[in-house]
Amino acid sequence: MDSSLVVLLGDIRKKLDKSSIYSKKEKYIKDIDNLIEKYREIGVPDKHKETYESLLKKGKELIKDSNINEKGKVEYYLRYCNAALYDFNENLKPLNRIVLSYMLTCILFFALSPQYFSYILPLIMIIPIYLGLKGVRNRSYNGLLYALSCIPMALLTSVAWLWNIFLASKNFNVFIETLSKQFNKTPATARNLIITFVVMSFILLVSSIYTLIMGIKYRKMFV
Repeated sequence: MDSSLVVLLGDIRKKLDKSSIYSKKEKYIKDIDNLIEKYREIGVPDKHKETYESLLKKGKELIKDSNINEKGKVEYYLRYCNAALYDFNENLKPLNRIVLSYMLTCILFFALSPQYFSYILPLIMIIPIYLGLKGVRNRSYNGLLYALSCIPMALLTSVAWLWNIFLASKNFNVFIETLSKQFNKTPATARNLIITFVVMSFILLVSSIYTLIMGIKYRKMFV
């Protein structure tokens, strides 16, 4: 690829090396070295030239900045460089998987959580879930953090369902009979509903764990 960005990253590394940045200096330098190696090996498709030019522009502005670490400017620029690699390599499929698994997790969470946590919990979680979904779609790092912060509640919901069903399985017929009387349904209907909820709970458990793993694994895709 064009060596301009590689040279620019090298200049940023030199400036960092001479700066008085505290504990994160080594981390930044290591990240820059990694980026230089990766950018030496790839090309920039024509449709991403604008992104590449933006990287150059922001890098030159960072070089000129007298206080290079002010307000995390280096960290933001390095996140931008890491995220751009996914564009240049045409590797955005993981983003689609994260969005879909997160949406599935949220839908199942809203469907299953009222049974054990009332409707208050889903209402409380609407804003962070919305911010998370919007942020993930826009490849926002803060949006990813919002999304991942919602995963523990989804996991808790799935575990609550599965654990209670496990306890009820010891006297499953009595449990079904109690439910059928409580909701005025036939035992067969109550049994089918329980099976449906068990399947949904298991899917919620899997989708929650998958979203968490994918979010952490591909966190560098987000800016």
